Amino acid sequence: MPFKRPRPLVLLGEYQVSLGNRQVSYRLKQSHRIRSIRLEIRQDSGLTVVVPGRHNQSQVDEILQKKARWVLRHLPENKPVQMPLFSKEVDHGEKVSYMGRKVELVVQNNGSNSCSVELDGHKIYITVDGGRRSIAAILEKWYRARAELVFTQKANTFKEMMGLNYSEVIIRGQKTRWGSCSHNGRLSLNWKLLLAPEPVIDYVIIHELAHLRHMNHSERFWNFVGKYCPDWKKHRKWLDEHESELKSSASFGLLQ
Repeated sequence: MPFKRPRPLVLLGEYQVSLGNRQVSYRLKQSHRIRSIRLEIRQDSGLTVVVPGRHNQSQVDEILQKKARWVLRHLPENKPVQMPLFSKEVDHGEKVSYMGRKVELVVQNNGSNSCSVELDGHKIYITVDGGRRSIAAILEKWYRARAELVFTQKANTFKEMMGLNYSEVIIRGQKTRWGSCSHNGRLSLNWKLLLAPEPVIDYVIIHELAHLRHMNHSERFWNFVGKYCPDWKKHRKWLDEHESELKSSASFGLLQ
């Protein structure tokens, strides 16, 4: 059966709204794939309001006023940012980050009851069923599974190099931490690290494994980290500078 691509978002127009003491411009788009109004803030386009097939402008105005503080907080005068995690759906043609490179989402409908996700070069193919299942939820499930596979492989490689051993790798979606290591050798790693460049991922895993030798951040600890990751300062700085960007670009997480 031939694949059917979902209908793209339809631009309904551009509007302005008064939020607090500021006039905010926004684009109004329509999607037949969603059931309720959603807000998006992106680096390149600012605020976008996406509405379902049936809606009215009063609903849009009500949502914007209700979310005014959030919009104003995340929409600086000259540098708008994308909406944070766990808040928006994704669709065909959008781009997300995978190990530091941009990949395009190709959403296909196979007309059956199965769903699948496959990475091929610079594209992630998401095959969905004919229902109204969330693409975001499907994608995050794949990212989490992929993170477990990639991070475990890397942890196994580095533990041999470092002469260490861990008990297990646990994939989580912490809001504030990239990783942790318990006294019993359990590594907890944030799946959102899969959005970062590979050397940064390696640094975090080496960092957490190093805690099996030094359960602190002493000079000995950092010397041990530097032995296997000489550029750790550069990678730590990258994480500090891109933390909000990583957490906002992964705006498909719905299973936290």
